[in-house]
Amino acid sequence: MDEIIRQIKNQTEINFINIREQIEVADLEAIFDGVNGSRYIFHNLHSMDRFFINPVTYIYEGEKLFGIPEKLSVISTEREGYVADTSIVIPREKLLAYFDFIKNKIEKYFDELTAETLLQKPEGCEYTRLELILGQFRHQMWHVGLSSAITFEGKKIWNEFTGLNGLRKMIKMKNE
Repeated sequence: MDEIIRQIKNQTEINFINIREQIEVADLEAIFDGVNGSRYIFHNLHSMDRFFINPVTYIYEGEKLFGIPEKLSVISTEREGYVADTSIVIPREKLLAYFDFIKNKIEKYFDELTAETLLQKPEGCEYTRLELILGQFRHQMWHVGLSSAITFEGKKIWNEFTGLNGLRKMIKMKNE
């Protein structure tokens, strides 16, 4: 594996730790700006699923696999498909199952990614693979922060956050 791919993969694994923590701790029923916490998390997961690899060839499988309608990923009243029903709370188990599905898909993607292809645009896409990955890094952490704040407001607890020291934790866990 190319060194740059290894580093991006390691940083993605740290993001996965933070996203899993967010899902496990989040106040799923808390309402913020007319949307509940489960929908914000699903929006983040759906974006990761759709945009991390190639949004042009993306096919959503979450409804058939996990029973989560794709339209629930729309969190803005201004976007087509928005569902204005705060009583629809996506169960934590379904969010975790969808997360694991996406994580597995992305980990397999890294196995075939190279330094050369990282700077190329996927078929039909206007962005390079690196731009797609970095865009998702920004989006993921923005939503982890938002969800953390929503959870703190309701439960008065913060999610645990893993930073660069997560690399040491990952290496230690693999060696045990």
